[in-house]
Amino acid sequence: MALTLGASISLVDTSFPQWAIVPMVTVFASVYVAVLERVQPFYEGWNRSRDDVVTDATSSLVALLVVARLVEPLFLSVLFAGSVFLSKELDSTLWPTSWPPVAQAALALFVGEFFYYWMHRWIHGARFFWRFHAVHHSSERLYWLNSARFHPIDFFLDDVAIVFPLALTGWTLHSISGLIILLTFYNCHGVTMHSNMDVRLGPLNYLVPGPEQHRWHHSRDMREANNNFGGKVVIWDLLFGTFLLPGDRIPPEDIGLADNVRLPDSYVGLLLAPFRWSKLPLRNPDPALEPKPAKSGADSV
Repeated sequence: MALTLGASISLVDTSFPQWAIVPMVTVFASVYVAVLERVQPFYEGWNRSRDDVVTDATSSLVALLVVARLVEPLFLSVLFAGSVFLSKELDSTLWPTSWPPVAQAALALFVGEFFYYWMHRWIHGARFFWRFHAVHHSSERLYWLNSARFHPIDFFLDDVAIVFPLALTGWTLHSISGLIILLTFYNCHGVTMHSNMDVRLGPLNYLVPGPEQHRWHHSRDMREANNNFGGKVVIWDLLFGTFLLPGDRIPPEDIGLADNVRLPDSYVGLLLAPFRWSKLPLRNPDPALEPKPAKSGADSV
């Protein structure tokens, strides 16, 4: 994380092509984490494919080629127009444009994460929208590639939560360098947080959500999964009482949905699953044995 973040900070104000920084550093982080998972895995079983590699790779490509290249630019163009309008009306921008790019990126991270925290927490208690987020939780192992296993509608909701308030302040218009630094951090941290690396972050667990903490969020037990909602910082979980990092036991190896439904393995099947939820097969044929969700931090599903 220090290496990738340092690389983006060092390159962003040089003659190096800005468009290449985020993909280059993200690829480096992905390869590094994928190798370390094999050398030092947390669970050996999570290194074995469960017919999910093609699905997760497809989700990554869709996120890169469709969401990032088509949907997000359209969404951002509307927000930029709103930002320009507000700046003209106020005769100024709401954002501290005189700050260094690194400081602006840090501020954007904490502001965006506040809104993301509450969106994420709300989705866990909203039955209809949970069906889209359930695509991410349907993975039955954690490894670097499923950090991008999201339904496109779930991606869009995240954008609404993170980008909308930041764009309206005018930040995205005034700090391309800060935006590149932040995107680099988001991509590389996402790969790290979902990894199967056996690492110990120690006190850093109370600063950024690493793999040690995030594994509890993917538990089938909703008393555990309804915690650790922060995507890139821990402060909002700490402040609002949803931080979970037990010291007396390790995260469960059997992870996935608490719902008594089985989501399809294919990417197309996952896209359609939220719209045909009642027709999905049961994971456990006996509904009486379905796991009982419990309230913890947010309303359970």
